[in-house]
Amino acid sequence: MNKIRILGIDPGFDRLGICILDKEVGKETLIHSECITTSKKETFEIRLAEIGDQLSKILKKYKPDELAIETLFFTTNQKTIITVAEVRGVCIYLSHINDLAIYEYSPPQIKLAIAGHGRATKDDIAHMTSKILKDQIKKGILDDEMDAIAIALTHSAHRKMRAFV
Repeated sequence: MNKIRILGIDPGFDRLGICILDKEVGKETLIHSECITTSKKETFEIRLAEIGDQLSKILKKYKPDELAIETLFFTTNQKTIITVAEVRGVCIYLSHINDLAIYEYSPPQIKLAIAGHGRATKDDIAHMTSKILKDQIKKGILDDEMDAIAIALTHSAHRKMRAFV
C-alpha cells in the first residue's frame, strides 16, 4: 500500500477544523492542522467565500487523496444546522472537483473508532487522539482542530478494516 493523504474536516461556520494526515503501512503522520475562522462581522456569503478560498489553498498546497468529513447531527438550533450544511457543501464540492474520494463519518462512528465507545466525551477524544499520534499534536489547539484530526484518524482506521474485507 502506498501513502494516502487524508484531509479531515470538522465542518463549522465560525470555525472549520482542518487536518492533513498521511497514512502509510502501520503509521499515521500529522502533516498539518488548523482552524479556518471567519469573522462574525462579515456577511454570510463573504464568510462562506472565505472558507472556500482558504480550503482551496490547502487543497492546492497539500494535494490530499481522500476527504473524511463529519456528517451532520441535529441540534435544537436550526439556523446552525443550515449554515453548517452549507459549509459542508462547499467542502464536498471543492474536494470533488479536486478528485478526492469522499467519506463521511457520524459522531458516534468517530467516538467508537477513537475512544472505543460511542458515548465518548470531547476530553476522551482529545486524550486518545493525542495518544494515537504521540507527540505530533501541538499544544493548545481548538476543539474543532482536534475533531478534524480525530475524523482523519477514524478514516485511517476504516481504511485498514476495508483492506481485510
